[in-house]
Amino acid sequence: MHSLLYSGIREGQNSETLRKIIMLNIFLFLGAILLLIMGGIALLQKALILGIADFVIASLLFALLFYLHRTGNEPIASRFGVTILFIFFSYLFLIGGVHNTAFMWLYTFPLFSLYLLGLRQGIWSNGLLFCFCAGFLVTDLLSDNINVYSKDFAIRFIPSYLLVCVLAFLVEHSRSGSRDALLDKQQLLAGTIIELQTKEAELQEARNQLELRVTLRTAELEKANEQLRIEIEERKWAQQERLRLESELLRGEKMELLGRLAGGVAHDLNNVLSGIVSYPDLLLLNLSPDSNMRGPLENIRRAGKRAAVIVQDLLTLARRGITVRQEVQLNDLIRDHLQSPEFINLKKDYPDVTVEAQLASDLQILSGSPVHLEKTIMNLLVNSFEAIENEGSVLVVTENRYVDTPIKGYDTTIPGNYVVLKISDSGMGIPQDKVAMIFEPFYSSKTIGRSGTGLGMTVVWGTVKDHGGYLDVESSLDHGTTITLFLPAHEDGEGQPPQAKPLPLTLRLGNGETILLVDDDSEQRSIGESILTTLGYKVETVGGGEEALAFLKERQVDLILLDMIMEPGMDGLETYQSILRIQPNQKVIIVSGFSETDRIKKAMELGVRRYVKKPYGLEELVTIIHKVLTG
Repeated sequence: MHSLLYSGIREGQNSETLRKIIMLNIFLFLGAILLLIMGGIALLQKALILGIADFVIASLLFALLFYLHRTGNEPIASRFGVTILFIFFSYLFLIGGVHNTAFMWLYTFPLFSLYLLGLRQGIWSNGLLFCFCAGFLVTDLLSDNINVYSKDFAIRFIPSYLLVCVLAFLVEHSRSGSRDALLDKQQLLAGTIIELQTKEAELQEARNQLELRVTLRTAELEKANEQLRIEIEERKWAQQERLRLESELLRGEKMELLGRLAGGVAHDLNNVLSGIVSYPDLLLLNLSPDSNMRGPLENIRRAGKRAAVIVQDLLTLARRGITVRQEVQLNDLIRDHLQSPEFINLKKDYPDVTVEAQLASDLQILSGSPVHLEKTIMNLLVNSFEAIENEGSVLVVTENRYVDTPIKGYDTTIPGNYVVLKISDSGMGIPQDKVAMIFEPFYSSKTIGRSGTGLGMTVVWGTVKDHGGYLDVESSLDHGTTITLFLPAHEDGEGQPPQAKPLPLTLRLGNGETILLVDDDSEQRSIGESILTTLGYKVETVGGGEEALAFLKERQVDLILLDMIMEPGMDGLETYQSILRIQPNQKVIIVSGFSETDRIKKAMELGVRRYVKKPYGLEELVTIIHKVLTG
């Protein structure tokens, strides 16, 4: 019985809630038992509906008792209990059962509703029940068809019910007032206790302050010495940080100035190299296979292509060329390079150097430029080979890595998934005082007589930076060098799908198609006209975008070769946008001294079929023209 009374009690509930829970347990249990007994009696008396109603209400009371036991939610249980009692008594009143159960109604409902719900809600529930009963009595007495209750019952019921309600209200009001007064006294007592505790805490604080003052007086000199030591260390750190930041700033300014210079020089060099690369192709077409001039002309063409590679390095330094990104599988670039003619020639020069590749099978995709990444791989491998004097080995490793701590040499590192490329060699190593210099433009540790521009590691540094990555160098004399690249893994929504490498095609001559060549450089127009005429095309040339638009308003051409950089006036993108307004289906190929700029990307999105990078070779140009004209 004790466990039943306290069922539903939870830790932290106040005394009022505990009182209501105990009252609810008693009410629900005894009410359910009483209803079961009354239901049984009703069934024995063959009052089937009344008996079923008793059993249903008893079941609801047991369910509410179980709910209170499981949850301890007294407000919900109280409201449901009073509601069930309200419905049950209303039902009894409607069927005339109040003749036998009036004592339960008069005493239980007002007391329980006021006791469980409080004065305000209890008055509303009692008033609602009284209005319902009084309304039904009036209807019953005025109607000749109902006749459930007599006038004598109504005269006795109404004042007696109101009297019970008033008494219940007075009892609950008195109890509530006493409880409120007790709570006020408890709060006053609690406030007094808090004040005493505060006074005690203040006294203890004063005692502690006194002890602290004595301690501070004693340790004053020691603290001053410690503070002085900390200030000296902070000044040393600040001086080192200032020197590091000055070095970084100087390096950044140097690279920025070099980039601007390299961009302009590279653009002009590409125009110059166009003749060096293209004219030998034209001359070789007209020479017999056994001509003595073929060798010198091929040497000139190869020299022009080597110069074009150096120009590409300058463009990388100028921060031009990684605005158009593709999804790149680094393992594929490494495998392709290890089978390329450049690497095969490198192996021939260093026959005693072995290469081992340990490539992760599940390597993630990058978003970047395959051209620049392949150039980076080539530069790192060339440096590794040249660092080995006689016999040695080079190890190429790729892996996936999640980085969440700063990488050496960087104050902050963006956490995330990275594709790691690590190239190690067993060469001579780099002195520690030279490690920071290997990325300087035109710095080279190669002996005199070896080829090299001094831009290789600078290009590597620029490529890694453009891809949002990080670079770490570990080296010591006679113990080899390990260079590790951290490149951010590709995320959805970045880059373009990788494009298949074009297969080499045989030289295809034109069938007299008309090609409009637009270039602001007269030498470039002359070179292009010579090449296209030799290839069998009819060529028209203009010196700018405005002239091209005027030409197209009067005539039509099969294809336009449009230079991207033209000064002054309209550049290639502006000219192409104007061409689309005149001839929306016009086939256009962009020609540019820069690779993969943002304006080239925009032109490609607008509908440009292809773009050719200066200096272009004869076979490359004829292949692209044929594809565009027949596509």
